[in-house]
This record gives sequence, C-alpha cells and structure tokens, in this order.
Amino acid sequence: MSNFLKYQKEAREEKTICLSKVIKKEKRRNQYTIEFKFGSDVDVSKLKQIVQISQTIPAQISLQIYFRLESDMLIPLQSDPNLQLGALAIDPISYNYRIVRYDKHHNNYIFYFEPIDRPFTPLEVVKNTLEQYHPNLGEQFELFHFNVLKLDNLAIVNEQEVQEYENSIKNSFAVYIQKKQKGRITTLIKSINVQYLQLMGINEEMLQDYVNQTGLLPWCFPNENQKFLKVLQGMFQGAHRELNNSMPAINFNGQQFEVKITPKKFHLYNQDDDSYLSIMYFQQEYNTQLITQNQIISNMNEYFNRKTNIPKPELIECDQIRRCKFRKI
Repeated sequence: MSNFLKYQKEAREEKTICLSKVIKKEKRRNQYTIEFKFGSDVDVSKLKQIVQISQTIPAQISLQIYFRLESDMLIPLQSDPNLQLGALAIDPISYNYRIVRYDKHHNNYIFYFEPIDRPFTPLEVVKNTLEQYHPNLGEQFELFHFNVLKLDNLAIVNEQEVQEYENSIKNSFAVYIQKKQKGRITTLIKSINVQYLQLMGINEEMLQDYVNQTGLLPWCFPNENQKFLKVLQGMFQGAHRELNNSMPAINFNGQQFEVKITPKKFHLYNQDDDSYLSIMYFQQEYNTQLITQNQIISNMNEYFNRKTNIPKPELIECDQIRRCKFRKI
C-alpha cells in the first residue's frame, strides 16, 4: 500500500475513534497535581515525531482574493506579503482549508486538511474574472473545471500500482490526495519531501514555525500576475492531461528559476461510500546547485532573527514589574 494512503487511512481511523470514544474524567481532590514517576518506562520519543495543530485562516487575509469551487481549483489573485515566508508565495490551498494535523514520516512532511465552511463561488464569476487577465484563460479554466469533475472513463488502478510509482520517485515532489464524491472534490492531504524544502530554500524548523505561527503553507511559485498566469495555464493543461511543463519557481531568497513539472495521477474506487480517491504526484526537476545547505542555514538564521512582522489582531504584553500580562485597549 502507498505510504500516503496508509497515513490518510490511519488519520481517518484515529478521528473516528476520537469521535466515538466516551471520556470519563475522575474527580481529583487536587486537580492541579498530577503524579508522574520519574524513571518510569513511559515512551515519550513519539511525541517528537508528531505535531498536531489546529489553525484558522488569519483574519488579515481578504475575502476577495480567493474562490471556492466544487472542482477544488484554488486561484488566489493576490496575497499579503506580510504573511509570506521570505519571498515565497502562500500556497493557494491555505485559503480554503485549515491544517488540522501535521506529521513527519522519514523524509516526508504530511499535512491533513479540513475545508473551511464557506459558500461556493458561481462558475461564471471565476471565468469572467480570469478573462480580465487573459482572454483564453477563462475558457481553459471552465474546461478544466468540468473535466476534473467527470467520473466516467476514469482509469481505476490498484494500490500496488500507486506504491510502485511512489517507490520510483527520486526528485523533489508534492503529492495531493483528494476525494471525489457527489459532484464535489475535497483535498484531504498534501505532502512534500525534503528536496521540495531545498527547492524553496528552507528547512524543517522554518516550515514548522511558519505553519504554527500563521496556519498557512508556503508555495514555490511566484504570485506576480504574468508569471502566475503561466502557472495557471500549466496547472489547467498539465494536471488534467498529465503533460510535462516547465514553470517559473521562486525560493526564499527571491531567486527565480525554471522547474520541470512531471505530473502523475491515480484513481482508486471505494465501493463502501461510492467515492473515488485521486492521488496526484507532481515531481519537480531543477538545478539543485542554485541553493546550498549553507544558504539554507543562513536563511534560517535570517528568518528567526528577523521574522516577518505578521499583524496580530490582539497584542498581549508583559509587565515585568507587576509580573502579569495585559492587553492594550
């Protein structure tokens, strides 16, 4: 079985158990005292391997810069530079999904999503908006939208085929697991590997801190209008037809370079709830000499020494004299 399918199933089973489990809390005489025997055989090593977070999209993100569609196509037209990780853009998935869990397995970083409950945008609104940027972009989007929602003529594979392809990957990659059911697509998981972090010019410490601070994911494609239009066209054409594409990418330092994208899509059918799972792999080939590990360490020092000043809706300050915290009104 594919590792990512296994992680997705495990997370779903854990959630089911949590929802059905009855928690009985015994009363304690002193509720602030918890006994812990030092030197016991409690294994705490696994606590360092799993980080669970629950974030909402920051209020500073304007509602006008995203669309929500049944096809789950995510098209932000601008982003707030104050919320970006260095020069990296914000992953479009962050506008319609919250991260509910983050795991690391070997060299893979796995993010589990739940959709934010927002109304769906009418198709014509998106089409007309994209046509303002390029005459053919609206038509390409509409074709892509309806094609990805089609359930007929899907090539169904078995999990062994997915595993064999997964084992053959040697490059930087991102993988998405989506569920297709009743005319709607929902993204369940996104995973990236260590090479993808190198492409972005960051490391695990930077990624984890950024996700915890903002609830967002970084993205290696520039959001400048002309370059983003090329990215969109590549997404519309390459993802559906599995065509190789070269697209402009950007890293933490603002370096822009070409990346060869190789997409691969698999479909699995679940008879229990009449749904389909789509597993989409996007391999990236790029000049790995553009950024070295020394540069990434330098980027980390810059990030933690001079963090982006992310606006906070509330500011709580410490008063060392009174030994308390207070909020300015």
